Amino acid sequence: MASTCDYDWVAIDFETATGRRASACAVGLVEVRDGRIAGTESFLIRPPGNAYSGFNISIHGIRPSMTLGSPTFGELWPLLAERIGGRPLVAHNASFDMSVLRHELDHLGRRYPDLEYYCTLVLSRACWPGLHGHRLSDVASHCGIAFRHHDAAEDARACAEILLRISAASGAMAPRDVAARHGVRPGRLDADGYCACSRKGGAQTLAPPFRAGQCDPPS
Repeated sequence: MASTCDYDWVAIDFETATGRRASACAVGLVEVRDGRIAGTESFLIRPPGNAYSGFNISIHGIRPSMTLGSPTFGELWPLLAERIGGRPLVAHNASFDMSVLRHELDHLGRRYPDLEYYCTLVLSRACWPGLHGHRLSDVASHCGIAFRHHDAAEDARACAEILLRISAASGAMAPRDVAARHGVRPGRLDADGYCACSRKGGAQTLAPPFRAGQCDPPS
């Protein structure tokens, strides 16, 4: 039987200032303890040069004036690492959020933390294959979850609630057990690199792990 700590995890969502992954301008964290949401936090981040693209501003509404006095990712990372505390991370379309984390750490020359992560996009496709779409807004609507899209804290909360709904539908609480019931391989970060969260038997599962500092594979 899983211990209580197996039920503890952190949902995460990044917003970026430009098309570059190493341009985080906001992050939302939702802590889940013993299968319940225990807290929500969000932080604005000053991207490199405090530079933004108009397209990204149109998506999330964060502007340079809002992050002028905010910490850089490097300044904020020790606090984020403490909040995560080695627990599994969960994100919707985790390939994006984990690539932001990796590129930010690559930019700083920092080692990746050693942790598992799970993608509610992958899990929702496995749990509810008949949905007309599996974007965050689609799955949240299916689950009856109201939220403000592209607000980092709100997106992280919606992601957390989606995994809790999938857990309930699957009869399992620990993310690893939920993933196992749906044939999903957890993603992994460690000092050497990362492996993507994916359906077992898919192309990503058969590909070798990507190494620290390596660019994302072409989509």
